[in-house]
Amino acid sequence: MKVTLLFLVSGFFSLLLQMTFLHLLPLGPIVPDLSLILCVYLGLYRPTIGSVFGSFFLGYSLDVFSSPLLGLNAFALSLVFLVVYLSSRRIWIHNQLWSAGMVFFASWVKAAALILAGALFLPAENFWFGILRYVLLEAVSAAVLAPVVFFLLRRGENYFESLRGQV
Repeated sequence: MKVTLLFLVSGFFSLLLQMTFLHLLPLGPIVPDLSLILCVYLGLYRPTIGSVFGSFFLGYSLDVFSSPLLGLNAFALSLVFLVVYLSSRRIWIHNQLWSAGMVFFASWVKAAALILAGALFLPAENFWFGILRYVLLEAVSAAVLAPVVFFLLRRGENYFESLRGQV
């Protein structure tokens, strides 16, 4: 229960940071995708039904607060969770470098899903203008930030697990 609360609070703060404070950084429109990092962490280290729903609702929360069309980010983060989960079953991805590489790859999966779904449902005016450059920069920024976030999540998870063992 406490671990679930950890991920719920982490998801809330990742959305809060991603949609407000990270836009104040001098990176321009490039914002590290913290919700994607959390989704990749759930797919790698906690592949449960609750994590599937958590990834979906994380994407849906992104849609509610910052997307012109509901469901795009929910679809993209659900797809990211599925790809990460299936690849982690085939490839041993439990060190910092491979985890950061998985976040970089997941950023491209999310971008491809958003581009394909956006091309179907959104008007095409200025849609392709600089999108690949921003996707690359956001993927790199998320991959650089991922080891720190993974460390903090793992540390919090271990702390709550040790509390449960003491009771």
